[in-house]
Amino acid sequence: MSKFKVTFTLDESDANYFRGLYRKAKRGARDLDAATVIRDARNIVHEVRSSKKTPGFVIHAIEVLADLTDLIQDDEYAAPKRVRDEVLAGLAYFSNPEDLIPDHIPGLGFLDDAIMVKFIEDEFDHELWGYRKFRALRDSTEQRPWATPGSERLRKRLDADRKRIRADIEKREAKESAKKKSSKYFGW
Repeated sequence: MSKFKVTFTLDESDANYFRGLYRKAKRGARDLDAATVIRDARNIVHEVRSSKKTPGFVIHAIEVLADLTDLIQDDEYAAPKRVRDEVLAGLAYFSNPEDLIPDHIPGLGFLDDAIMVKFIEDEFDHELWGYRKFRALRDSTEQRPWATPGSERLRKRLDADRKRIRADIEKREAKESAKKKSSKYFGW
């Protein structure tokens, strides 16, 4: 089987269309139960991962969705309420039963979801960076839950890591905000 590459570019009206869908989903999130939004996002992740005809780029994109749902549910990461609320609102798109491209269409069904994930990934870029860094630090730490002194040291280390990462996220966000204000920023 030969491989081929398909490339497409969203023009400004296409991007505006997806931005509008995203904003509409965020506004609609007020009426949705957090558990429902998380369940629906996890269901999309499960569907994509278990589908045999899902393109690799969609599988890659959907991992962002998995990380965002993990981020807001990870008690050790302890994302601030503001962040959890914003991420939850961003994930609300995946609770919308009106999909642009029905998910059952092989190869293309998750394309619109992958595009929307990209918009959400861009919005939460710094938070995803911080969460992934925290998770990697935590996962690389030797853990001995049966040993009280070890558990206490781990808790203190994770607290220090979380505070340092939160400060780094705030610096990154401030730097990006300054770029936007100086008109040198070309993000969506």
